[in-house]
Amino acid sequence: MAKKQTKRTTKKKVKKTSNRHLILPAILIGILAFAIYSNTLGHQYTLDDFSAIKENYVTQKGVEAIPTIFKTHYRYGYWNSPGELYRPFTLAMFALEWQIAPDSPFIGHFMNVLFYALTGALLFVFLAQIFKGYSLLLPFFATLIFVAHPVHVEVVANIKSRDEIMAFLGCLGAVFGLWKYWKDGKGKWLILGVLSYFIAMFSKENAITFIAIFPLVGYFFTKKKLKEILPICALFLIPVIVYLAVRQGVIGNVLKAKQTVALDNVLYASESFIEQFATAILLLGKYLWTLIFPHPLGSDFGYNEIPITNFGDWRVLLSGLIHLGLLGYAIKGLKNKKIESFAILFYLISFSIFSNIFIKIGSSYGDRFLYVASLGFAIGLTYILMKLLKVNSKEKGQNLKALIQKNIPFSAIMGVIILLLCIKTVDRNSVWYDSYSLYAADIKNAPNSAKLNYHYALETAKKGDAENDQNRKNELYTEAKKHLNKAIEIFPQYHDAYGRLGLVYYYEKNPNEALKNYELAIKYKNKNATVYSNMGTLYFEQQNYQKAIESYEQAVKIDPRFVDGWRNLGSINAMTQKFPQAINAFRKGLEIEPNNAVLNFYLGQSLRDSGNPTEAQQYLEKAYQLDPSLRK
Repeated sequence: MAKKQTKRTTKKKVKKTSNRHLILPAILIGILAFAIYSNTLGHQYTLDDFSAIKENYVTQKGVEAIPTIFKTHYRYGYWNSPGELYRPFTLAMFALEWQIAPDSPFIGHFMNVLFYALTGALLFVFLAQIFKGYSLLLPFFATLIFVAHPVHVEVVANIKSRDEIMAFLGCLGAVFGLWKYWKDGKGKWLILGVLSYFIAMFSKENAITFIAIFPLVGYFFTKKKLKEILPICALFLIPVIVYLAVRQGVIGNVLKAKQTVALDNVLYASESFIEQFATAILLLGKYLWTLIFPHPLGSDFGYNEIPITNFGDWRVLLSGLIHLGLLGYAIKGLKNKKIESFAILFYLISFSIFSNIFIKIGSSYGDRFLYVASLGFAIGLTYILMKLLKVNSKEKGQNLKALIQKNIPFSAIMGVIILLLCIKTVDRNSVWYDSYSLYAADIKNAPNSAKLNYHYALETAKKGDAENDQNRKNELYTEAKKHLNKAIEIFPQYHDAYGRLGLVYYYEKNPNEALKNYELAIKYKNKNATVYSNMGTLYFEQQNYQKAIESYEQAVKIDPRFVDGWRNLGSINAMTQKFPQAINAFRKGLEIEPNNAVLNFYLGQSLRDSGNPTEAQQYLEKAYQLDPSLRK
């Protein structure tokens, strides 16, 4: 009897698709990103770099500061006021960089450019995988447009905006991990995604918009149903909840409204909700136009460069119709999972938190707010041009060079667009060399911005302070006064402008005008430590010592960490033979800056003159070690 043969079944091995063909394009994109921002590596600190790094005493403690950074608000080490921002991850990075290279803007700029290049490379790899059913031309050129777009200059050239870079990089890692989990079913990818989202949330709070992006990616680029997508996406609420809980524990009520004025956000100058809403829609149109035609760019288009408007303004109506049309088109294309719909929804969702439509934020306009949203624009533009130029968007093929050669007209047009964007980016980078160069360039594009006039005047006056040639000094002071008066003309309650105008008059040896402007500064903001200290100096020179003491005391009462205030208060008390008060003031200053040579010297002198030579010698010797010239 013949044996019954058993039929063998062999499992076919699933051939894994190699992604090696993505490595070279990713590297080239990273190199391009680094190259177009390489001219920022020699730049100085600019704008908020001072509050986050250069003048932040916590950051300057280096690694030692990291526990404090996670327990305090974003600007804790810069000002003596409550704060509404909590972004500890990037602040900790700055502290670490300060530890490695103290007071070096180079390392900050280098890390920004490096992380931006990494973002470009990883973004291409991610897009190439989720757009696997489409031509490789789509993710390649979309990523190039994103990388080259000059609206990113404010993010990459400004060290402080590492928060934007790291938040997006964290979100990119999160959505990639989530997508890989849906594709491979391996839990490690989900864990990595959630951990990456923690980095994003603790870098900058706008990462919260990706809670809506996660299911959007799942719907468009997987075959799973929403009932399968949403429960997994809910896991990413963990980093959000933890962040919000920690933030509330550190700075208070998460939903507490920021004490914002019209100078920061023009919408606060609106007299009605209708005006506010209309102006916000107008700004949406400006943002969109800036993506399409990024010129001119500016660091500030605030009050009153873009005045409050209403629905009688045709620009408001046009912007509203365009955005409603985009939203309607996106919704209509949801069923068929159109790429255009994904691009539009990505843009609208990621930008929503900055739109001032749902909540008013601390600023009315900023190029940096387009950083993440510009990816939606880049994808949409690339796909639309592919359709217009009859490029087969579903063409298979891993050879990018062959695809480019096969679609010469499309590739050439994209090449020209990217080249123009790169040229604009490199050119815009140059004005970010320092605060003066930035404001000098931008005041031409936004002459009616009160803040821009003030900051340009501030930097011009600083140049005047440092100038030795008297004629040049006078020219700089005249220019500064012109723009300070322009800022006050635009915003009559501009306390900082009055304060700096008073200082200019002081240096011009016009004490009456100086005091008049100091008093106006105090009138509109009675908690300005620097102005009180400057008033104290003026009173001191007029030999009104009691008034001087009162002014210095008010300065350090407002800001207990105001070292110059403590030094001035101690000096005048020592001069008037009030040694106990002088010694106390100098000790207070040394609590903040223990290695301040002048404070050690003054304290030593006061202790000696008050009859305590033994203790005095300790401080005098330390002062001489810190600054040998004090022996003279």
